[in-house]
Amino acid sequence: MFPSSITQNRVFVTILLLAAFCIACNSGNGSERSAAKTDQATNAPAHPYDTTLAKGKVIDSVLCITQPTNSYALYLPVGYTHKKSFPCIYFFDAHARGSLPLKTYKELADKYGFVLVGSNVSKNGIPWSVTNDIVKVLFNDTRDKINIDTNRVYTSGFSGGSRVASSIAIFNGGIAGVIGCAAGFPGIDRTIQNQFDYIGLVGEYDFNLMEMEHLDGVLEQNGFRHQLIVSEGVHGWAPANEFHTALLWLQVDAMKRNLIPKTDTTLALALRADLEKRAKAAKTVNDLTREHQLLAGIVTLLDGVVDITAFKKQFTALDTCTAYKNENASFSKQQRIETNLQHELAQQYTTQDEKWWINKVNELNTLATNAKTPREAGMNKRLINYLGLVSYLNITHALKIGDLANAEIYLRLFKLTDPKNPDVPYLSAIFFAKKGLPQKAFESLHESVDMGYNDLNQLVNEPAFAEMAKDPEFIKIIEKTKSN
Repeated sequence: MFPSSITQNRVFVTILLLAAFCIACNSGNGSERSAAKTDQATNAPAHPYDTTLAKGKVIDSVLCITQPTNSYALYLPVGYTHKKSFPCIYFFDAHARGSLPLKTYKELADKYGFVLVGSNVSKNGIPWSVTNDIVKVLFNDTRDKINIDTNRVYTSGFSGGSRVASSIAIFNGGIAGVIGCAAGFPGIDRTIQNQFDYIGLVGEYDFNLMEMEHLDGVLEQNGFRHQLIVSEGVHGWAPANEFHTALLWLQVDAMKRNLIPKTDTTLALALRADLEKRAKAAKTVNDLTREHQLLAGIVTLLDGVVDITAFKKQFTALDTCTAYKNENASFSKQQRIETNLQHELAQQYTTQDEKWWINKVNELNTLATNAKTPREAGMNKRLINYLGLVSYLNITHALKIGDLANAEIYLRLFKLTDPKNPDVPYLSAIFFAKKGLPQKAFESLHESVDMGYNDLNQLVNEPAFAEMAKDPEFIKIIEKTKSN
């Protein structure tokens, strides 16, 4: 998915992305603030950090002092104290759901001592110049209030938010590592000057899998320390157990950077066991390309931290194996095929009728069921999920311009491709509201929330629901959404 021009130890990549996930990136310099110094006479922090912030509890909204319209969710681990600095991960969700990743990963934050911050403002569709201003205010406010280790600042994001997380590292610098969930880098056409390490997390059936696989190869060619973790699942934030692997990876990465001691090898051994288990699982299904990725990660990151002699031998044997070379070539070919098929489906979306699409989805399901290899099955499942994305984009556009006739057709196609997605009934509710059918809109909203819909900010700010907002039924829906 990334047509690229690459030179050794440089990344010079042009990425073609759907407009919904694009970030028009301009150069910017993030404001850096060093860790607070200590008063030598009293041995007390010279900087007045905010000691009123609760520990061990997700705070849904902390207002930025210099810009009250900018806010963030915050989680301070139970062991946090303002008397010492803590590593911090800044999260960026595609829909500005700041507390969502914090609630998912807070136990991991307690275990490894990470501060978690989630932007409530950054979301898809905002130009990079605006997003970058949001980020600068966010970083400054948190560093004023919290004792953050400026050598261990990380970013993470989901989908379009993943591109924001990478953009901060690429253009602003000062980021030790990025955890990218379900999407890779933004569209860039310049050399990456700032150093950072990268771990990608993506589902096997995520329509962005090929993009992240290709990015992993680009990072390898250009000397980045990197790892890609592929698990069961579709387009979404990584489950806590997968994010656990990413945190272990960041901890060992910090050892390699000499930011934390190498004397305790517990974390390194845990990461080695984790990646070894994944490599064995790949080998079991004869997925040599993925086995190679995982063994390469063990060799690159853990060398010099724990003994990896046996893994070096395995990696060397696989790296020179004819079967692996043949599979890797075939895998590259499949990447191109899948990318081309995605483009064709996107181009056909508004030119074919509903009956044609019903037949196409049934065809893809049949191909997935009768596939000769897991990779072939995965490709067809991802193409169906990709159609769900295209449906979502076309529905939102049709609703925005008042094209309710096409919106109704696209909604049926969306449900056909992604029936368990709570956005299907949510967008249906907007459709019914615009049609002047509030009762049907309420029914669809209840269905959406029952399926797990949890974007409270989106719900209460949707213009189509303005006339329904004071109805007791809408209040019930808000309360149900909060519980999600």
